[in-house]
Formats: sequence, C-alpha cells, structure tokens
Amino acid sequence: MSAAPKPSPRPKTRTRILDACKSLFNERGPTAVTTAEIAAAVGIQEGNLHYHFNRKEQILEALFGDFEQALRSVAAADAGQAQPPEYYAAYLNGWFSLMWDWRCFYRDSALVYSLAPGLRARLEALNNELQGQVLRVLRSMIAAKLLTADQRQLDGLIVNAWIVSTYWIDYLRSRRGVTAVTREHIDWGAAQVFSLFAPYLTAAGASLIHVGGAAA
Repeated sequence: MSAAPKPSPRPKTRTRILDACKSLFNERGPTAVTTAEIAAAVGIQEGNLHYHFNRKEQILEALFGDFEQALRSVAAADAGQAQPPEYYAAYLNGWFSLMWDWRCFYRDSALVYSLAPGLRARLEALNNELQGQVLRVLRSMIAAKLLTADQRQLDGLIVNAWIVSTYWIDYLRSRRGVTAVTREHIDWGAAQVFSLFAPYLTAAGASLIHVGGAAA
C-alpha cells in the first residue's frame, strides 16, 4: 500500500498576513480594517503581526509589490508575438480580472496613497512602462488583421482605455452611487473598454471581441 501523500507545507506567516490583508482590504478598504482584525484573520497574536509589519503603510507597500507583478504579467503576456485571435479577447478581459482581484487599489486609491504616499511615484513609473507593452499588443492585433488604426488612433485608444480602466470604479461610485462593487460591475466596465475598440475592429476582430454594455 502506497504511503499517504504529505500535506502541503503551510505558507509562511508573512504570506498569510498579506493574503488576509488583500482579502480584507478588497472587501472593506484599508482604513476600515484594524490590525486586530488582520491578526485574527491570520490566527496570530497582534504582536506577531507587528513583528512582520510595524505600520499599515508597510503592508500596503508589500501588497503593491505583488500588484506590480500582476500588472506586468497581464501587460506583457507574450506582447508583440504572433498569437491566435482568441488570445486578444482574453488579454483585454485580463485587465478587468486584475481590477477585480486588486480592487482595493482602484476603489480606494486616494486612501491608499494617503497611507502610503510613496506608492504614487511607483504607480506613475509603472503606468508609463505598461502603456508601452499595451501598444505592442495592439500592433500585434493589427498584424493579425483584427484591428486597423494608425499611430495617432492607437495613442488615443490606449489613453482612453487606460482612463476607463483606471477610473471605472470611481465612476460607479460618483455617478451611479455604487458602494459595493461586484464582479458584474467590473464586467460592465470591460464592455465599455471594448466599445472603444469597436470603430477599429475588422470583421474578424468584431467576431471575437464582445462589444457592448449598459448605457453610461
């Protein structure tokens, strides 16, 4: 009789803290969550939490490091390489999946930057880097005959899609009075971005990327 499989090792305390904080911050926002609640969610004493992170600012900076990696992964995913047409629809949807996974950084950006002001410069540098990656993907879509646009149109498309993606949750809150963002709200935002692509899609592109969504 074969031996029973060994249980997976338990994640390190620091990893469990960050996982718990991501979940709590996504649900309620970083300012609404106390260190006592974080410690309870992880199953440790509050003093042990302070051993790993003295201030909430340090937690946000560590989480932002993971957020940076996720953004780079989505933005650069085989950028500029030949891909099957279905790849590009998944690529565009990936940005809004990321927004859902890290909604605390989108929904509560003003609060995050007040707690950890050093993150503003990091985000600005990251955005500049990632927009270049997105441009490479759009050029790849042109090469795949899914998109037709000149450089001026591509520049405008990237800027407008970036604005909608970055500030969609702010729009929901200020214009629609949405206080509890759901995955359906994020999907609605993705539809708005897809609508920006509509004038530039070829027939092949339009058949692969769903364009639409509720009226603004």
